[in-house]
Amino acid sequence: MPFWKESTEDKQRKENNEASQRALEEGQIPPIARHRIAMQQKETSRFFTSDLSSNEHLLTREAGYEPIGLVMGSAFYKVSFWGYYNSYYLSSGELSVLSQAQMAARSLALNRLQQEASLLGAHGVIGVRLKIGQYDRNTRSVEFTAIGTAIRITQRPPEKIPFTSALSGQEFWQLYQAGYYPRGLVFGACSYYIHTDWNTRNITSGGLFGMFAFQNQEIAQYTNGFLKARHLAMSRLSNDTQKLGADGAIGTKIEMEIEDIEYEVNETTYRDLLIHFLALGTAIASDHHVDKPTAKSPLLYLDLATGKTNRI
Repeated sequence: MPFWKESTEDKQRKENNEASQRALEEGQIPPIARHRIAMQQKETSRFFTSDLSSNEHLLTREAGYEPIGLVMGSAFYKVSFWGYYNSYYLSSGELSVLSQAQMAARSLALNRLQQEASLLGAHGVIGVRLKIGQYDRNTRSVEFTAIGTAIRITQRPPEKIPFTSALSGQEFWQLYQAGYYPRGLVFGACSYYIHTDWNTRNITSGGLFGMFAFQNQEIAQYTNGFLKARHLAMSRLSNDTQKLGADGAIGTKIEMEIEDIEYEVNETTYRDLLIHFLALGTAIASDHHVDKPTAKSPLLYLDLATGKTNRI
């Protein structure tokens, strides 16, 4: 066979891939992303990218802050096989390894988004959208992608670490005018497994006691499992908020998914539940750079559903 010699292009591609891999292992953004941002900063024009609506963009000009670029961070995270299946099918409780994987993937994605914003000289990122991939049983992996618009605020000191928020352009402007400032996105997650007991199986499958239950009744084990999952997720969101030194969290959104787990033991089919509870909000605090207005002026907004203008 003829001797194959690695081409200059192949060698360069291999070195770039290795450099990207090292950067990701250190929690950084890859060199190609840094190069793209550096090239954007060298542009003499005021070119930018964003996912702001046209109304939001016009509002930025009036409010005194400017969009400077669309930023993104992502992370794929592997879930330990033994950690995930250690207590599977045996008892009810949190699958802590799966919850921790979701929290870690979220942290990596947001950190990389902040790194891109920091390289652009942004004060923060608004309109952050989190794309949360479902847990893949075959690969035992979870995926988070965070996308938002980096902004710069005129006549404001630079930030060491840009904030992240799910606030829209209008929401950020209203809060900023009222003397509040985003501290960052806060997040809580919990994956809770419910191993159905004898009583629950009879109620849900029409067993001896379920068949003769002539009145509606609560499936207490399912309710209890859901409440525990909610409590753990919201506690983690609250802890995130306190760590940031915020007054509270606004715009909190909750996502919940229930998986029906079916399996067989000694040729008997059993069904359990796996609850995924996710909570996401924006932590805010009083802004020491802006004096709060002494006189309260009404804020107007247009309800697109009714077409009416309301005051808040």
